[in-house]
Amino acid sequence: MKWYADNSELHGTKKAEIPDILLFGGVVVSPEAEDHIRTCVESIKRRHTGDSRSPFKWNLKDLRDLYKAQGKMKIYESLMRTSKEWRKEVFSCLAETDCAIIISCIEGYSADRKVLKDKKEELSRIIFANGLMRFGLHVRDEKPPSAQVVLDWPDKGNAKPFDSEYAWAFSRGRTADGNVTYQCGKLSNLGFADSVLFTSMNHSTLLQVADVVVGATREFLECCLQKKDSGQGVDCLRLAKDNFRGAPDNIVGRGIVVPSGNVDLLSRVRKGVREILNAT
Repeated sequence: MKWYADNSELHGTKKAEIPDILLFGGVVVSPEAEDHIRTCVESIKRRHTGDSRSPFKWNLKDLRDLYKAQGKMKIYESLMRTSKEWRKEVFSCLAETDCAIIISCIEGYSADRKVLKDKKEELSRIIFANGLMRFGLHVRDEKPPSAQVVLDWPDKGNAKPFDSEYAWAFSRGRTADGNVTYQCGKLSNLGFADSVLFTSMNHSTLLQVADVVVGATREFLECCLQKKDSGQGVDCLRLAKDNFRGAPDNIVGRGIVVPSGNVDLLSRVRKGVREILNAT
């Protein structure tokens, strides 16, 4: 069993100088689910671009330079032109697959640029830990023979927030600051690999799927914060809402994790799940 996870960020309600809410998470898959999703998504890519291995992201503009450098702008333009269609198809694929979505988010307590930048590494560790705890519980409950965390290479090559947290969780069953015990126990006792696996999103279909899940969740959070109206991100997420761990009644806390100290954000997410995500 693997958890493919990626990150994103957005502005909260404090009018911070830089994004002050961080997101982290993605999809949990068994080997069978991974094979099904990869086959399905590569078929979607082939249908829209003629190339089953062409990478995508929720924010396709991030890949423009890559496609330009490779002389494949026609593929990029096809993905841009049909983005509404293939995004919906990807989420429909998830909806028909036995997989789980786990997303963790956290809001910084300051609106000051310097403070947020100084705290970003620690906040990244915390949201990774919160998501990893839920994956650990999922593995404990499902009892797969092995478990692995797969991440895109981190921003600026700084893997410390993930490596240090994972090492503590694996060997000691505690967070890296020593303050919280993993309810699932030591990851080493659950068949987890002894380290996180980092790879390139451009070459990993499942990491690309994790990216679009996080991207759609980001838009959902923006709706929760009343920063934008419901759009394609929410429409896509609704297709796979039953894939969230804890669905239908316990998504918040099990599938979408918000620290209890982020009182306003937690309240808005609870309301959003009830009134936006579960709207019919």
